[in-house]
Amino acid sequence: MMNSSINILTIDVGTTNLKCIIYDENGRIKAQSSKSHPTHFSLPGYAEQNPAIWASNLQNLLQTIGNKDPKIIKSIQGISLTGQMHGPVFLNSKQEIAYPCMIWSDTRAHEEVHYLKKTFTSDSILKITGNPVQESFTLPKILWLKNQQPNLFPQVDKILFPKDYLGFLLTGNIYTDHSDASGSLLYNLSNHNWSEEIINNCELKRSLFPDIIQSDDILGKVSYAAAQQFGISEGIPVIKGGGDLATTALATGTDQIESLSLCIGTAAQMLMSFESIEEKLLGRLYFFSHCIPQSYFCLGTVPTGGSSIQWFKNLFELEDKELILKELNTIEDEYTERNILFFPYLMGTGTPHFDYRAQGAFLGLQINHKRKDLVYSIIEGVIFALKDSFPSISKPQIKKIFLSGGAIRFPMWPKLVSAIFNLPVFVFQNADSSTIGAFLLGARRLGIIKDFNTIINGLIPEDPFLPQIKYTQIYEKKFKKYRHFSNFIREYSTYDKDFLEYI
Repeated sequence: MMNSSINILTIDVGTTNLKCIIYDENGRIKAQSSKSHPTHFSLPGYAEQNPAIWASNLQNLLQTIGNKDPKIIKSIQGISLTGQMHGPVFLNSKQEIAYPCMIWSDTRAHEEVHYLKKTFTSDSILKITGNPVQESFTLPKILWLKNQQPNLFPQVDKILFPKDYLGFLLTGNIYTDHSDASGSLLYNLSNHNWSEEIINNCELKRSLFPDIIQSDDILGKVSYAAAQQFGISEGIPVIKGGGDLATTALATGTDQIESLSLCIGTAAQMLMSFESIEEKLLGRLYFFSHCIPQSYFCLGTVPTGGSSIQWFKNLFELEDKELILKELNTIEDEYTERNILFFPYLMGTGTPHFDYRAQGAFLGLQINHKRKDLVYSIIEGVIFALKDSFPSISKPQIKKIFLSGGAIRFPMWPKLVSAIFNLPVFVFQNADSSTIGAFLLGARRLGIIKDFNTIINGLIPEDPFLPQIKYTQIYEKKFKKYRHFSNFIREYSTYDKDFLEYI
């Protein structure tokens, strides 16, 4: 280890917040600050963010940290990046924002998805990219802009991802990494490069897409202009970093034997690393390049994870979300016996059904049910939806779960995860796992740490949450009921159209 004054600044362009967290060489947080950025839902299916606000928030956050502790800003020896995946940042030839970023939850590109399914067979697109065609990916969003804004699209000179845009502002260099590129539906998963076949068939220019470097490569150094804008030292090396799913997969030990990672934040994700492409998983889970060279990770996802609680809070104008969850501290018979099922399809199902038209539902409500019962069922439903993707994984030897994300603040989440999955659950001490992954990439690249596992193991408590047989049996039956009725709930999204045609 080197001098304790050496610190790494991690920058995370999240879905709802921009975070700046400074870690020391042991992976301990020395300073942190975050600021929310708005998402604009101007029309059904639209979800847009203004990248200029990310830049403004970064400036404000670094100023806030610097005002509190000027020395810690000067002690930064490296910067490492991470951020939300799939959303294209469009730059014109003057390197200015040409159009808002359509983030991952933007689902307007229905016609473009139909076009891609006609242009490529399902098998061919899976073989090239490792993923099915979905509106959430980058390519349909690009084609939407090309089709709907024919006068504007020719002005687009480069297409980046959120973390890449901030990297460009810091260094002046334009690159992306393999993890973000693999989440675009424009990437050849086997060849580790942009797919010329897809780019050509979609009549796009190869020059639109930046060259790809490794996640732990040095993107460049902080320029004089960036130093003046953001209040940091000129010449600090900036490590490329990876998409937030990839850095989370790294930080939560998915490459460790017999482990599965669950991250429950705004969305909920199930992650696992692989050394090669698992053919059996293609089309059942999402599959991406890892931020570790020549590695991969799979993703099971529930688009509305913790945000289901936020939705419930907003719906009933409840002031304190944390108070709602603090009311539920342990698994109790009175809650497990409630015959309520919640289907968290508020933005579709994600995996394994890939049905983004699906709609959420409560099932089994009675007049005696109270708020606690509904909140409890929401937590159950999110975990059930995650477990729905679990059978797809062809690794029966999984013996433990690493849990991270905002949900770890409340003991109800790991207790229910353990009961529903029937596995020991180890809770990470740091909720910001994506920035831990970014720190690991930067710190090893700069020689501050020798390996990842020393830091990762230090974040895992020795004592897990253990499943209790009584409750695992209850939840085994309840999960079967959930899967059975899930089919009917998902069919409801198409029922109105069929019914109207019938009458």
